[in-house]
Amino acid sequence: MSDNKDNKDNKDNQELENNNLVWSKNVDSLLAKWCDESKCYEWMHSESYDKFYNLSRKFLLIINILSALSGISNVVVGSISFNGFQFSWIFGSITIIISSINFLQDKLGYQQKAETHQRLSNSWCIIKNKIEEIIYLPYNSRKDCKTFLKIIKTDINQNILDGNSLIPDEIKEKCYEKFNNIPNFDIPDICGKVEHTRIYMGEQYAKIQDDKQIQ
Repeated sequence: MSDNKDNKDNKDNQELENNNLVWSKNVDSLLAKWCDESKCYEWMHSESYDKFYNLSRKFLLIINILSALSGISNVVVGSISFNGFQFSWIFGSITIIISSINFLQDKLGYQQKAETHQRLSNSWCIIKNKIEEIIYLPYNSRKDCKTFLKIIKTDINQNILDGNSLIPDEIKEKCYEKFNNIPNFDIPDICGKVEHTRIYMGEQYAKIQDDKQIQ
């Protein structure tokens, strides 16, 4: 009994692998959906890069200013004291503040986050370009349909796993506001728009719908 089940599973797997998936309007619609979503992800990661890069630059600017101020003042004032108060204590406090800011910057990881978002933005741009290039071509000039879909979907899944949780909520909201008014534009679900699940619509289904409209 177990051997029969294994043989059936192997047969089903072989049929799936041998499935002759060809280019069609349904495939083009799916790719257009993925392309729209790729544009959104590229935009969100680009905006996230700008956000974290600017925060990182602000931290760096503050550290440089405080370091310069501490160094110059220490040279000018030196060991001068006033009523027993040593001015060098102030500069020691500035050094402690600089160390604290450095620690906070490392903990928040703004620079690392900016680099990650930049990488993901570039990756989504490549996916978008690949899809646009393929759907602009006639069917007989395209690559193998099944192979292309498999490669693109693998890249999309990997980028989603790597980056979705890193996008700030305010960037998601801005993305929805930016692209929501474009007719028939597919926005990723993480932006707050959840779509109804789509199904395969073959020629028979389309004929039935046409007959209903005629009646």
